[in-house]
Amino acid sequence: MQETWGAVVGPRRRLREALLRLGGDLHAPEGHIGDEVRAALCELAAKTLGGPSCAGLVTVGGADDRAGRSLGLRLADYDVGLPEVLLRADESDLPPQVRESCPALVQEEWEAVLLLSKLVLLGLQSEAGRRADAARPHLWDAAGPARSVAAGRLCRALTAVAEHPGLHQDELTAQLRAALLDFGSRTPDNLDAVRHLAVLRGGQPGRRARLVLGRSGHACAQVLFGAEGSPVPSGVRTTFPDLRQAEWTAVLQVTGLTLRAFEAEPAAAAP
Repeated sequence: MQETWGAVVGPRRRLREALLRLGGDLHAPEGHIGDEVRAALCELAAKTLGGPSCAGLVTVGGADDRAGRSLGLRLADYDVGLPEVLLRADESDLPPQVRESCPALVQEEWEAVLLLSKLVLLGLQSEAGRRADAARPHLWDAAGPARSVAAGRLCRALTAVAEHPGLHQDELTAQLRAALLDFGSRTPDNLDAVRHLAVLRGGQPGRRARLVLGRSGHACAQVLFGAEGSPVPSGVRTTFPDLRQAEWTAVLQVTGLTLRAFEAEPAAAAP
């Protein structure tokens, strides 16, 4: 996959801002947020994937429970949230396609990417029951009613990777790991997975920051893109028996694009 930094500056930033509004702007109409997120996803997919994508199979939708309604990324036809699909893929084997594109990658790193993906998507969702009774808009960055404190901290840590070029990569890594564990939980499995994740600032021009696997340096988004075409994991198939191969590909692609949206642009190309 070829990518020119200048070509994706607009779509990457637009998707990032749309995703943050998904959980933080409690006054925006659901349809408006959905249109914005879908347009940004499709635009970034066209620029990043360099060909047809399955991003159009993903929409913004609500899930209702006793706590109320929340918004998140969902498969349009199957009507299931992307985090729920990834949850069932937690113990899936490293796909052959990823082994081929990233031969040094190990099973534990694949599981770390899945954990990161699931927590990021959950962190970007709106909090159940809070859309109708919010007093202020744009609360994703506050410990207010729009998000739990932990979810807000995760959003801030992700945004810092893309928008705070003055922070050292070690500081960004520490913030991200702590935020993921606070939002998820400090179970032994999560602690083990999070240690594989890091923020790497390097390359030319502009010292671009990326979410990577610390041992190999592979970008987490790239690992997900490399899994395209892999069979639907058995755990996912058991829980969602009618899930189509194209929908599993959509989960991988859109999750990869979501992570890509929180990578920094080179300074020379920033708007």
